[in-house]
Amino acid sequence: MARKSGKIDDIQEKLKDYSIGMKDIGNNDVFIHSLSKEAAKVPDYRHPSYVKHKLQDILSICILGFLADCNEWEEIADFALQKEKWLKKYLELPNGVPSSDTIRIVAGNIDAAYFYQAVIQSMEALVNDVHTAVTGQDNEVEILSMDGKESRGSKRTDSNNGNIKPLHTLNLYSSGCGFCIGQEFIKEKTNEIPAGPVLLGKMDLKGKVVTWDALNTQKETVEAVIRGKGDYVAALKGNHSLFYKELVEYFSEETLEGMEKTTGHYKKTTEKEHGGIATREYYQTDETGWYEDKKKWKGLATFGMVKKKLEKPDGRTIEERRYYISSLPVDVELFSKAARGHWGVENQLHWHLDFTFKDDYNTTAEKTCAKNMQMLKKIALAILRIVQTLYSQSLKRIRKTIARDCEKELENILSALSADAIKSALYKASN
Repeated sequence: MARKSGKIDDIQEKLKDYSIGMKDIGNNDVFIHSLSKEAAKVPDYRHPSYVKHKLQDILSICILGFLADCNEWEEIADFALQKEKWLKKYLELPNGVPSSDTIRIVAGNIDAAYFYQAVIQSMEALVNDVHTAVTGQDNEVEILSMDGKESRGSKRTDSNNGNIKPLHTLNLYSSGCGFCIGQEFIKEKTNEIPAGPVLLGKMDLKGKVVTWDALNTQKETVEAVIRGKGDYVAALKGNHSLFYKELVEYFSEETLEGMEKTTGHYKKTTEKEHGGIATREYYQTDETGWYEDKKKWKGLATFGMVKKKLEKPDGRTIEERRYYISSLPVDVELFSKAARGHWGVENQLHWHLDFTFKDDYNTTAEKTCAKNMQMLKKIALAILRIVQTLYSQSLKRIRKTIARDCEKELENILSALSADAIKSALYKASN
């Protein structure tokens, strides 16, 4: 599991220090009204004469339902019907609550990408605001991890239109905020490689470090990061066989011994993991002039290597080496943070989408509908990450807790999604 390090972790640590829980956050409904306001801006392609349910009501119901342990459209509709009276405190619902068919059809005929970005950016702002108040720092380098995910349940092996490939998404995860800040859905007849530059071109990368696995280490991808005024730490493997071979040869034992003695080029950590005791050694060098094709890789400034030794409880030892190219100057602390932090996209995003939100069991075949379901679940996941410490439970257990007492718990969560409310609680606890 990736070692915690980020803005959201600093905030949660401070909340723990002062024993701040849900009871300490003041009542307010700022977030639900903000959510509804942004949802109202989503283009609604339904003919006005057939519209019974407002789009902002449907989208808000979906997010609240996903928080309350619903995973499918039918469960969302059941939740809305059961909690209709309570929902009317926050939503208009001029014709009652929508049916599961209405929710599914609407979800299959809208583009929720703008809504997603607007809501996620507001939560980014919340985390940044509270983090600055907690630490007094607003210049922490943020690590963004890019990686692809398949929603296996959306695959079809037999249909009138032939085989349907599973929904494939390229996600950009912020280790600082603890949630996905952007995504690009992969087209049917391609792969995630060309999607990388497209996704990065949409994001604010200034002052941030982007990481990805070896598949996405492409010249166009690194160029997109540099164009966006960001930096990159990119894994390198056999898909660039000659480059990889030359880098492996460069990091000889003699070279590693010299770097271990050079301040700022070497770092060693040892920590307990689920699989045993892991020792990692990080090496970074700015000796890149020997590489003939250096100019073809935009911004290339350093090479890095991570040597990991895992000592298993049964006495076995597993060793591996990973190699990286980077636009960062020599700063082994930042390099190690980027290389180690990359795995947060798997452990904190993809794993929770599957384990906590059952994304792999999502059998929605209609691609637009499946895309929008995933985006709405990511919003719910981001919300849970922000309030997790206030519950002191796993994200899966929080959803179960919400399901048992929706009205109370959802009102608590809505109250907690306010930077002013969190800062006020911290101020009271510290004075």
